[in-house]
Amino acid sequence: MKLILLGTTGFIPTDTAQTACYLLPEVGVLLDAGSGLYRLPAYLPTVPLDIYLSHAHADHTSGLDYLFAGYFLSDVKTSECPLNEETIAGFIGRANHSLAQTCIHADETTLAVVKPKYYELPFVWRTLQAQESLPGGGVLTHFWLENPTIGYRLDWPGHSLAYITDTIARPEAAYVTKIAGVDVLLHDCNVPDHLAALADVIGHGYLTAVAQVAARAQVKRLILIHHSTLDILNYTADLEHARQIFPLIEVGYDGMAVDF
Repeated sequence: MKLILLGTTGFIPTDTAQTACYLLPEVGVLLDAGSGLYRLPAYLPTVPLDIYLSHAHADHTSGLDYLFAGYFLSDVKTSECPLNEETIAGFIGRANHSLAQTCIHADETTLAVVKPKYYELPFVWRTLQAQESLPGGGVLTHFWLENPTIGYRLDWPGHSLAYITDTIARPEAAYVTKIAGVDVLLHDCNVPDHLAALADVIGHGYLTAVAQVAARAQVKRLILIHHSTLDILNYTADLEHARQIFPLIEVGYDGMAVDF
């Protein structure tokens, strides 16, 4: 199974890092739809997509504006038919057809905020179910984090992934049992250790606590995401200490491809 990190920063995009967006191209699943979604045409799987939103913040949803263009550009790049005045209507029609088959999954509160913003787009809006079936024989489950935000776990035979964002990392938190043993854990890490108290205030994770979560959950691999764009919140100096708690820590970056 392949995972592509399309956007790994939080709050605001930069020249090198867009906001939250994570693609599983083989099964057409997208976790969050931040500005990193603009990179979708380079990796677009067979449509339609199933998009699972963690919450309604713009850095996790604003990329929905780019989805029509993503479908359109992908079609233009892969089609044997050239784009011209005679064919453009077909490209537009196919992109709109893909939009109309795209399912946006979220809790009712998130849907109530996001759906009105995109009322002109013909998405299929679906309230999250306790268990969602995924292509390839997979199952997606969700659980509440702090703030409140939704966390996700995705399981296939031989492959598993958990996605935790915009929450305070606590090794004793209830969500830790939900992610136990996954092959890959994508986890919010926004603050260095010396500003741990700030992490509690802004509702994000600091590095040592995230490493403790991974260790307690006995995950196989931890990839840090939702980085801050502020230099003062850079946590790389803490990585050596954190790897003493959980050795298999990687810092996620835009365009990173993960096989699991």
